[in-house]
Amino acid sequence: MMSGNMKKKGTFQRPGISHKRFILCLTVLMLLFVAVNYIIWKSATEALLTKKYDGGDLARMGYLPGSKDYRKTVDDLPLRHLEMNEFKGQPVDVLTIGDSFSIGGGEGRNSYYQDYLASSNNFSVVNVFPYPTGDLIAQFSPVSTLAVLYNSGYLDRIKPRYVLLESVVRYCIPRFSPQLNFTKNDSLSAIENFYANKTIPRNYLPKVGFINEGNFKYLYFNLMYRFSDNGFRRLVYRKQLDRPFFSVKDDRALILHGEDIQSARMLNRQSVKALNDNLNRLSDILAAKGIKLCFMPIVDKYDLYSDYIIDKRYARNIFFDELRPLPRRYTFIDTKEILLDLVRKGEKDIFYADDSHWSWKAAKAVFEKTRFDAGNPVQAK
Repeated sequence: MMSGNMKKKGTFQRPGISHKRFILCLTVLMLLFVAVNYIIWKSATEALLTKKYDGGDLARMGYLPGSKDYRKTVDDLPLRHLEMNEFKGQPVDVLTIGDSFSIGGGEGRNSYYQDYLASSNNFSVVNVFPYPTGDLIAQFSPVSTLAVLYNSGYLDRIKPRYVLLESVVRYCIPRFSPQLNFTKNDSLSAIENFYANKTIPRNYLPKVGFINEGNFKYLYFNLMYRFSDNGFRRLVYRKQLDRPFFSVKDDRALILHGEDIQSARMLNRQSVKALNDNLNRLSDILAAKGIKLCFMPIVDKYDLYSDYIIDKRYARNIFFDELRPLPRRYTFIDTKEILLDLVRKGEKDIFYADDSHWSWKAAKAVFEKTRFDAGNPVQAK
């Protein structure tokens, strides 16, 4: 009787959580998961992982929203440069060939330094997107692109007075110091077709929803940066400055492309001399066509601000120190000398806080100091 009554009262039911309670707990956990992702998305990762705002590659790769420099692209200079698909046979003063700095990298206000060059000198400036020569270094090979234009006869069509080769310093040695190979070539029709259809993509980031792995990476890397300059990876470094140099929340944080630091370790006197010898040879080749060569190495962000880093544990960059005294048959635009003068005066935002690219302030300063007077580019002192 007793056992029967106990069965009726359900004392032998399986112990544990009820089905309804399990569903309720699962629902609460799912809602919490969604809510946390949404909060992280709206407070940090949406601005980093989408094109809601321009620029910010380093902040995006390092998941560092405190360095995000919110900006939109605005062009307000009186003269604008042309891209190759806009060249229709008009006179050209300067042909520029370079890397991401030459295609408006960093975005924001007047992101093309060529527009400052054009406006400061009342020049016609044409920019050349890198030609697919098969030997690109970090997606660009200025010398090979110039060789294709030269050897194909396309440079004779453009007839520029100057060719300006540009490269960020961290890639200057691999791009310009190996034994000079100026044999790259292609047919005129292939070159015409390439540049007629070439556009520079701006919305290059994949579309992501507010629930994505970047939210986890944001939490993870911001924890790891407490213990390591690079979050235990070599992609993006964060160093502290002894004074504020940026107009962002983390105004003393210097975030760097890892290759700024790694390339500084590889620099030596011999490689810089080899680069200079190659540029002198290029200058002679162009001079035979009446064209003057200008070389504009853009100072690495790490190098520019290195004197103000609190913990100076990494190698000093010697590129400009080694290049300045060498004999040259080309015009050297010393971007470090020009920009370091502004930094020493306390000027903020010479580089974007969230990017490895310089800002409009830097481009403006460089071409206020570098004038193409009487047919000769002369850097003002």
